[in-house]
Amino acid sequence: MLDYRITIEKLSENNTNEMGFPLDDWQTYYTCWSDFKAVSGKEYISAKTVSSENIVTFTIRYSKKVKLIIEDIESIKIYRIRYRNKIYDIIYISDFENKHRFVDFKCKLIS
Repeated sequence: MLDYRITIEKLSENNTNEMGFPLDDWQTYYTCWSDFKAVSGKEYISAKTVSSENIVTFTIRYSKKVKLIIEDIESIKIYRIRYRNKIYDIIYISDFENKHRFVDFKCKLIS
């Protein structure tokens, strides 16, 4: 059941500041309905600090825009997902059995 609205954002390639350094300017690339599953939530202790890592899966319908992301898998770092005002980095993309019907985005919560 695809009943969660998500936005896939893409990092703008052409925006620079007055000194020529790239800006982190994220723009809406694609908005769609998805399924949402919490895959894992783990806490770990490192250097006397407690950290947590939340991994989730968004399942969306295959489309032309999603196909472009899959084909350019090397540039996966320029995409992220916004869901309920939280940002998720994309870790892995899977086109289930290459049937081009549904695609899973495994993501990590960053903020």
